Amino acid sequence: MLRLPPSDRLLKTGPVDAVEQYFAGGFGWVLRQRLQWVCDALPRGPLFSVLEIGYGSAIFFYELSVHADRIVGIDVHPHGAAVRKRLLADRIVAELAQASGMALPFRDGSFDVVVIVSALEFMDDPGLCLRESLRVVKPGGLVTAVTPRILPWADRLYRVLVGWDPESDFRGGRDRVQRALADPALQAERRNRPWGLPPPFAPYELVSLRRPDGERQPPRPRTAPRDYAGTRSDDRPAAGAPQ
Repeated sequence: MLRLPPSDRLLKTGPVDAVEQYFAGGFGWVLRQRLQWVCDALPRGPLFSVLEIGYGSAIFFYELSVHADRIVGIDVHPHGAAVRKRLLADRIVAELAQASGMALPFRDGSFDVVVIVSALEFMDDPGLCLRESLRVVKPGGLVTAVTPRILPWADRLYRVLVGWDPESDFRGGRDRVQRALADPALQAERRNRPWGLPPPFAPYELVSLRRPDGERQPPRPRTAPRDYAGTRSDDRPAAGAPQ
């Protein structure tokens, strides 16, 4: 069973952080399932280091702490200190930094796994985030992400359950993700979620990419691009960042 924090532990870190919905109703089940899908995709056995891009309230860290010795998170929001304090109250140690997923402040091959839960669609260049993620995983390492599809019926349901229009949040981000995943160089493995549903009825995709053993990675960007929120990375050094 997925390990989650107490329902009153989470800090809302931005307008698209749905912490209030995680523990209630059918939409809460969907939110929790996204975490379970990524968890099920993790390599079997203990991991040394995992990076989450777009950690938000850090709800996934409770489960990731079961699988990995070292948990690192980046996000564009400025609430890392408050989130870290709440994690420590539950004896979860994490390294947090304010940074963009499109310019990761880590050395090549720093992590066993990179996870991205519904964050690609909020970036101006999700393909760049995926390439950066492949750069910072070790040879043979895994990048896995959950991202929403563009389905009119799902958008209508979202408006009913949550009270706002998804496209007002994504701002074309789902289209950008689809174009990025179509890049044959990424060799993205894409699976419908919930499992077993055909694409017109599966509101999410589980995406997996692997860094081939011995592959030489391209150099990181010289400047940090802006994400849709207009925040540049980063305001403090991250663990493993070049000095």
